[in-house]
Amino acid sequence: ALAPSAFAHLLQGREESVEEFVRRNLGAEVFERLIEPFCSGVYAGDPSKLSMKAAFGKVWRLEEIGGSIIGGTIKAIQDKGKNPKPPRDPRLPAPKGQTVASFRKGLAMLPNAIASRLGSKVKLSWKLTSITKADNQGYVLGYETPEGLVSVQAKSVIMTIPSYVASDILRPLSIDAADALSKFYYPPVAAVTVSYPKEAIRKECLIDGELQGFGQLHPRSQGVETLGTIYSSSLFPNRAPAGRVLLLNYIGGSTNTGIVSKTESDLVEAVDSDLRKMLINPRAADPLALGVRVWPQAI
Repeated sequence: ALAPSAFAHLLQGREESVEEFVRRNLGAEVFERLIEPFCSGVYAGDPSKLSMKAAFGKVWRLEEIGGSIIGGTIKAIQDKGKNPKPPRDPRLPAPKGQTVASFRKGLAMLPNAIASRLGSKVKLSWKLTSITKADNQGYVLGYETPEGLVSVQAKSVIMTIPSYVASDILRPLSIDAADALSKFYYPPVAAVTVSYPKEAIRKECLIDGELQGFGQLHPRSQGVETLGTIYSSSLFPNRAPAGRVLLLNYIGGSTNTGIVSKTESDLVEAVDSDLRKMLINPRAADPLALGVRVWPQAI
């Protein structure tokens, strides 16, 4: 399965999907138990539609440069030895490995601190409604604000908005750009935060009596809807009181778009049912539902 593919020529003219590439190179079990839950949990996507080159470019390139994954890995190691990276700047602190970080009171602390530092330069409740080219280069931006309509002229514009919003805004400037942006697909995802008593966790899932680690991704072959679960109270301090665990769960994605029609109680029930198949004792008490947020267009 790791040898050069005899069928690569059949894919000329289109990009190979993640599912096609992995099944061809690594087999069905690796796809179903490893890659499929990764695609669902990270991209909330359908691996039969995700581009291998776009989603896993480094792995895709291995076959390109070596004729197979193993051949490409060997060549990459050889090339790395011939072309070592430049030495790290000694003025920078040494990294302590891969870690996950947050703020004591949650991620909202970062934008709140930036807004506080910038003061009146941050405009809240200003809705961008139009962008037009200015006569002397640059752009004129039209805003709806609490004080009425406002026009601002700028040399350049940086947009950090979803592509479907940018598409409408940019259409008067470039129909081609607007059409391209409108084709991006955003699958729906719901974030469901629940809390259980510590004793509700299955014993086989504990390490030294504690729920440890980042979390888990869920293969669809297990018959569950939940894409993945983050052990919030294990990752960060002060996320749950003593004797309880806090779990952040994601449900939905490209293969489960029906979540947008479910109620909050439906989503909590679905997540709870899935967790009892893997992590929570089936006889445990009902969880505390602490938050449900649905994004119809998420990732």
